[in-house]
Amino acid sequence: MKPELEKIDIGSSSRSVHFFKLETAAFPAYWHYHPEIELTFIIKGEGTRFVGNSIAPFTDYDLVLVGKNTPHHWVSLMHDAPEMQKAIVFQFSADMFSSFKECERFGSLFELARRGIQFKDPAQEIVDLITVFEHLDTIQQLGAIMEILRLLTLHDDKTLLATEVYAHHHNQKDKIEKFAKINNYILEHLDHKLTVAKMADISNMVPQSFCRWFKQNSGYSFITFLNKTRIENACQLLTHNHLSIQQIAFSSGFESLSHFNRTFKKFKQQSPTAFKKTYHQ
Repeated sequence: MKPELEKIDIGSSSRSVHFFKLETAAFPAYWHYHPEIELTFIIKGEGTRFVGNSIAPFTDYDLVLVGKNTPHHWVSLMHDAPEMQKAIVFQFSADMFSSFKECERFGSLFELARRGIQFKDPAQEIVDLITVFEHLDTIQQLGAIMEILRLLTLHDDKTLLATEVYAHHHNQKDKIEKFAKINNYILEHLDHKLTVAKMADISNMVPQSFCRWFKQNSGYSFITFLNKTRIENACQLLTHNHLSIQQIAFSSGFESLSHFNRTFKKFKQQSPTAFKKTYHQ
């Protein structure tokens, strides 16, 4: 599966900002990109967020700004969750602010957003502007999106998601699609045995060339990327009590419990047992 180009027809629309709300039993996998900037706010949900080569858990009040042509999607962990998953999404062209000298600071924000920016613990003022947006008239909405972006430029607790290497190498469609093919194969076969030789064969490369290409495009060696992906998947499963740690280890692609425990501690600085206890005290 490669990322799809989502076509957002803002040019022929009467609005400068494409705004919509999602309410669904689960956020499905939809690995896509588009030239518009996107701000996504998760009202209610839990799962794994993919932005470029960043793979991390998300939960309620996850707020992320995604830059131009950066592949992304939010995937729910459970498809039978008792509550509906809810999100609010804004999509707009960075060029809409180009004629306003007062908005020049947004340019730096949008450049950083090529890596994806998570805004942790968003202020209530930001949340209120996001949730009331649909009830505003069009002129008020224009003012509201400017104010949201202004507040985001001032927000201190933010994290860049994808690696700088990834953002640098993925500004062209062909590069996005080539890496996405491998990225998605890994995600879809986490519980399988994945080797450098196998991935090189899928990529039509010799192993040495594949390893060099993969690190150039992801910022990680293949083994590090694979283990990181598997551990993030395991973390999601550990927050739910119905599987044992051994079951989680095997379903995440580890061939032994001891290897899983060592790798988990390397990435999370604690054991799987300790991690699980923090969620089920």
